[in-house]
Amino acid sequence: MRRIIVLVSFIIAIPSLNAQQKISYLLTNQANLNKVTIQITFDALLASDANLVIPRSAPGTYILTNYIAFIDDVVGYTTSGKQLPGMIGDGSFFTFGESNDLLNKVSYTVDIQKMEIDLLDASTSSKARKDYLGLFGYSVFGFIEGLETEAVNLTINTDPSWPVFSTLRPDTNRKYRTDSYEAESYAALVDAQYLLGNGVQVIQVEEAPIPLFVVAYAATADNLEGIGDTGLLSLQKLAEYFGYIPMPHYTLVYEFLKPISERHDYGFNMEHLNSMTAHRDISEEYYPNRDLGTIIHHMGHSWIPLRSWGEGYRPFAWQVAPLVETIWLNEGFIWYVSFQQILSDDARLNWWKSNMDNAPDFIKTKTLKELSLLGSTQYASDFRIGKNLFSRGALMAYDLDEYIQKQTNEKKSFKDAILGLLSWSNENQRAFKYNEIESIMSQATGVDLSPIWNKWQNAPK
Repeated sequence: MRRIIVLVSFIIAIPSLNAQQKISYLLTNQANLNKVTIQITFDALLASDANLVIPRSAPGTYILTNYIAFIDDVVGYTTSGKQLPGMIGDGSFFTFGESNDLLNKVSYTVDIQKMEIDLLDASTSSKARKDYLGLFGYSVFGFIEGLETEAVNLTINTDPSWPVFSTLRPDTNRKYRTDSYEAESYAALVDAQYLLGNGVQVIQVEEAPIPLFVVAYAATADNLEGIGDTGLLSLQKLAEYFGYIPMPHYTLVYEFLKPISERHDYGFNMEHLNSMTAHRDISEEYYPNRDLGTIIHHMGHSWIPLRSWGEGYRPFAWQVAPLVETIWLNEGFIWYVSFQQILSDDARLNWWKSNMDNAPDFIKTKTLKELSLLGSTQYASDFRIGKNLFSRGALMAYDLDEYIQKQTNEKKSFKDAILGLLSWSNENQRAFKYNEIESIMSQATGVDLSPIWNKWQNAPK
């Protein structure tokens, strides 16, 4: 096995944490454990210019979520001591009137219990359970419009007997009652997960090439160790494939939950820059080794698209679900790397083909770009769309791989193409445009890939 190189690369252009901290967040867990209060303090703005934005979507969710429905008690505080009630604007934001008063603080309450009841997809919701509060950053933190690129100080206060954990700074030695964190920007703040309570267990996986943690709610000790072993194997396989590790640390977040209804879906997992979240039905027997493909896939997203991405994915348009033209690449290329290249699961090829063959006409008649735009808000709500997007992307990767190897007498492969995308993103520090993708991969492989590229741009029917 080749030597694993750990390469920590910051792709997003963000202010240094040594710069002046302009934004402070205080999260307080209320006594009934089902609500949290958020307080945001910032350099004073005219009340008429201050908008509190509540996200409607998050990178990689490909869905529009009405998080503002769980927000109450919105108040703005002026430097002179006035309290200004928040008023819902025309979109997913609150305003604080037209006065010239200087506003430097806002607060609001998030109803976590109502959120979990109303949102049927467990991957988009925070959770409030016995001895546990699991916070999905996107679902609880808003921001003051115009200040989202500023560095953030976050303080969490909860029950004195409760330990606090965050994927921002993972550690087995958790503080009780209160802890503080720094984030480079709002995007980094909300991409993290926050797990509070005595029902949370944490372990660090030994002999990992980077600090690797497992944090879980309502799990057994065997589960944690099994997840850790599977996570370590996944990290090693991905490092061997890509040749480097871009994450400074990584956390596997698992929630073992009793479903609150038969309609709630616990099947989707979520990737983050330096972590992933998985949800499991606690009534079902769990075998960590069966999660190998799932972990490789979601951990693999730390390379693509989290560190090499197309327009729409980042910078993210928080107030809408942005139109993303490259979901097939985000998902399909990592499906191919995970299951075909790393796990050598040849049966996946037939499954991807059957997903395309059995698709309804409204999917078959869509071009690759059209289907991705449709999937920007409906990827999982009609999962035939999602399955066809990653299937087309994976099969394109397969065709590219065959073509590249043939043209280079097996001296190069799809790996060179995907590494070319990653290298380009690292060098250019921006999203690639749609019409740049083929040329980036062609240059990286030394092969004109336009015949394969053009073939897959068309609708299959």
